[in-house]
Amino acid sequence: MVARKSEKGSGALDQRLAKALAHPLRVRILEVINERPISPVAFTRELDGPALSQIAYHFRVLEKHGCIECIEEVKRRGSMEHIYQGTRRALFGDADWAKLPKSIRESVAGTVLQGLISRLTRAMEAGTFDARDDRHLSWLAMLLDEEGWTEFIALLASTLARAQELQAEATERMAKSGEQGIGVTFGTMAFESSPEPAKKA
Repeated sequence: MVARKSEKGSGALDQRLAKALAHPLRVRILEVINERPISPVAFTRELDGPALSQIAYHFRVLEKHGCIECIEEVKRRGSMEHIYQGTRRALFGDADWAKLPKSIRESVAGTVLQGLISRLTRAMEAGTFDARDDRHLSWLAMLLDEEGWTEFIALLASTLARAQELQAEATERMAKSGEQGIGVTFGTMAFESSPEPAKKA
């Protein structure tokens, strides 16, 4: 997953990462490759859109900027298929996020949302979205002042941090127990709502 994290006092923006995220396809590749190893060939097959040469180019850019690495080479029909895994996730602090050009921020946000919607769609189609009685789905429209907004963003940041801790704790337990685990998609959002449409007289 590629995302923004709310954190005060973050370090200097990694310019390599900013350049790597300058194209929405590279954001999508990072999103997928941080979940599982994949090759340009397999990614092209899954995406069913851009040509392999275009996808391979974006893989090379990500590798050049240290975002992915080749972990395996497999011979297939006389050619070599390179399997990559992610080396880092794109998590920006508030200060770093503000340094990114608006066009890149919009590209990253759009690609992240597309990925989330895609996961939601696949879960609905597979019947897993409502497979558990305790699954959660909610949204809330609010009116906040600046202080309320700041506190709310801090709440979301702490929730994300705790979710990451839960994942690490579960990974450690499963390594000992051998439990397969439950694939979970978790997303949080907070954004300024669009103006309400004017009411007709």
